[in-house]
Amino acid sequence: MTELNFYVKIVGIIFDPTTRKVLVGKNKGDEKYSFLEGDLNNHEELDKCLKRTIKEKTGFTAHNLGAIYAENMLQDKNKIKLHFLCEVRETKQKIGENVEEIIWVKPSEVEEKIGLKLPPRLHEYITNLG
Repeated sequence: MTELNFYVKIVGIIFDPTTRKVLVGKNKGDEKYSFLEGDLNNHEELDKCLKRTIKEKTGFTAHNLGAIYAENMLQDKNKIKLHFLCEVRETKQKIGENVEEIIWVKPSEVEEKIGLKLPPRLHEYITNLG
């Protein structure tokens, strides 16, 4: 049997229900902000990858509320992005070594801040968080 290999990017959309804001960050050397994302390692569980990525990049302990969007990368059929909605449980911020800055923004301002137009269903989901 042939083994299929996929490159999986795990994306954490971190929401603070008290302020109704979403967390975005900027890696060192990047010009634009983005959601927090990381690469799924072989034999790693999705939830563990998500929580590890958030902890490494922000210092926060997060609770995974579930998958909200899957995006196949049409330019490369072996890539997929899985988006998860999360809440922060522990807010002791410690920015990771490759992260320049993290900021909280209103859901309606996410696209402007990251400089990208989100897929329609993901856009609707995020803007409805506000």
